[in-house]
Amino acid sequence: SYLAKYIIKSRDFEYQYKLATIDGLTELYNHRYFQDTLRKQIDLSKRYGQPFSLIIVDIDFFKKFNDTYGHQAGDAVLRQVAQTLKKNSRTTDYVCRYGGEEMSIILPNTTAEEVLNNANRILQAVAERPFQLNATETGHVTISVGVATFPDNAETAQSLIEYADKGLYYAKEHGRNQVGKSEG
Repeated sequence: SYLAKYIIKSRDFEYQYKLATIDGLTELYNHRYFQDTLRKQIDLSKRYGQPFSLIIVDIDFFKKFNDTYGHQAGDAVLRQVAQTLKKNSRTTDYVCRYGGEEMSIILPNTTAEEVLNNANRILQAVAERPFQLNATETGHVTISVGVATFPDNAETAQSLIEYADKGLYYAKEHGRNQVGKSEG
């Protein structure tokens, strides 16, 4: 009976932990988990001298997409983009929902050159995938991407996010469906 109680409490803890760290729609890590992991990666990078990188992804024209096909189709696209990001990431990477239609990936032990290769591969995987919008329709979606590498591009979590964000906005302003470069 003691063992049964322990197993029940253990399962309850796992369930509560999942609720606290996983986004319910996309099944990616949530924003809080992203922030905590980013800070931990900075500490690890400083301690062991290993770089890590960040990818920030935004689905192109998502509001227009929702207005055209409806929010259920938008939710389906969010789930499928999340699946594509997870499928095209390493098991050691942290794929997170940043907020709205933005997602992020923290890539431990990844250089600036490696993150560009990964970001371009992910960009292509999303662009080539047919997305199931509803029972009868499929469509195509593209993403814009910004990248940053610690410690090359920033010294803090906030400045790393800002650097990647600048690259994301560059991509948006220069035609979308690309990996943007930060101009500073």
